[in-house]
Amino acid sequence: MPFTCEISGESLASTADEVVVTPSGHICIKRLLLTKLAENGGVDPFETIRELPLTEDQLVTLAKPSQPQGGQAPAIAPPRPQATSLPNMLHLVQKEYDALVLELFDTRKALEDTRRELSQALYQNDAAVRVVARLAQERDAARQELERWNASVGKSGGNGVKRLEPSSQEEADEPEPKRRRLDPSADPLSNDIPADDFEMISDECGKLMANRKAILKASAAEAPSQEDLSKFAEIDTKAWHKSTNKGIPCMAQTREPASNLIATAGKDKQLVVYNQEDQVILHTFPFGSVGTSIDISTEMVAAGDAKGKVAVFALGEDAGLSGELALGARVVGLGILPTKQHICAATSDGRFVLACWIAQEKRLQHISTFTSDEEEKEDYTCGALHPDGLLYVIGNKSGASLFWDFKNKKLAAVLKDGEESDAVTAIAFSNNGYHVAVAHESAAVKFWDLRKQKLVATIKDELDSVTALVFDKGGKYAAMGGKGGIKITTVKEWGISASLENKNPPSGIVWTKGTVAVSSDNERAVHFFGVPP
Repeated sequence: MPFTCEISGESLASTADEVVVTPSGHICIKRLLLTKLAENGGVDPFETIRELPLTEDQLVTLAKPSQPQGGQAPAIAPPRPQATSLPNMLHLVQKEYDALVLELFDTRKALEDTRRELSQALYQNDAAVRVVARLAQERDAARQELERWNASVGKSGGNGVKRLEPSSQEEADEPEPKRRRLDPSADPLSNDIPADDFEMISDECGKLMANRKAILKASAAEAPSQEDLSKFAEIDTKAWHKSTNKGIPCMAQTREPASNLIATAGKDKQLVVYNQEDQVILHTFPFGSVGTSIDISTEMVAAGDAKGKVAVFALGEDAGLSGELALGARVVGLGILPTKQHICAATSDGRFVLACWIAQEKRLQHISTFTSDEEEKEDYTCGALHPDGLLYVIGNKSGASLFWDFKNKKLAAVLKDGEESDAVTAIAFSNNGYHVAVAHESAAVKFWDLRKQKLVATIKDELDSVTALVFDKGGKYAAMGGKGGIKITTVKEWGISASLENKNPPSGIVWTKGTVAVSSDNERAVHFFGVPP
């Protein structure tokens, strides 16, 4: 390859001047280099940054000026050995390969260290979650033990034993719960309630009615705005049932404003209690059959099946099976009353049953059976409990909604609008106490105002079927789900405010703080919808 002067760019093969090389390895014509040295005060023109001095003695001559008589061209400086020598090129390639392998080794080592740190962090997080769940269980157990102790020593201090005081003012304001004791051989009453049980139910209802506005206002303040509601999308999926039998036929949540417990009955014949706030599974109970209806409070879980079995499982320290009852017909509706000792159940053969849970004896006793007149009797399909616990509404195959009143111990009202054969598929009460939503087989959802027993709105043709209904805890929104997804309406406006896509028709919907949880009859996972982070 031809060489050129690095100062002028002139070809060195055609010059007659002396060619030199500088200590820094630059080839140029000596005459031009000396001129540059004179201009910049003896500084190497190729090393102006470091300002290295350069003198004529340091120059190495590569070619002398050609002699006039010989006419021969000056000698050309050979190329750099590292650019043309094969061994040196192999050495350079080897050095580059070694550097690349070393960099890859360092990268892999850093990756392994990062994986190890992430594994440790995940393990620590899982351990922390388990510790929090265990502490929560111990706290609940301590509270229950305190209640039992206070109940044993009595309200008066005349026996010399000082009554233990609760740790907070909120607990101090709560009176001691009355514990019902029944004779196991007592026969259930017909269309009546025992006096002691009626007093307990009435007292709890009065307390809830007095505090309803405050609770409703606090819950409504936490409800999402319509702008946030329009952004709802699937944000999480949880699968806590076994994968052998996929499906969750029914799901429920606690009604207490400060509680976020969700209970599900799966086709794996198990009941699972999940704490959404801590995102941990608190309990897994073997039910022995596929549940058709379920309800949960802070103290127990109740479930019924297609053969009429109703079972109660206690939560807290003595967690486990705490009572069973055989009703002999499919349980289509189940509710735990605010007393946390009474359970009501509707069966497919047209009966409405009230039972009392005796926790100390781990027993569930049938105390009352309600049946309507023969001409109005119809097979029941679903049911829902009023938030105050004094009404239970049951839907039947003819499309009517029957309201059973515990206070008057009778059927208080029968609401119906539409075709005779339009069976009720789902019912939900609003926490405001007077709105009730009723879904029918024709996929129509009707909203009733109990104050006037008037139909205030009907939503139809939005879904192909409706299998689940729920109001949010603030009574601001209502969600309906079925074949075609999930639709959410705003109460009193009764228009579709949001639509959520769900692959399978929902078998249950619960509206917790800021999210909507959806289960399906042919899928083991529970999907959570909310505003994406």
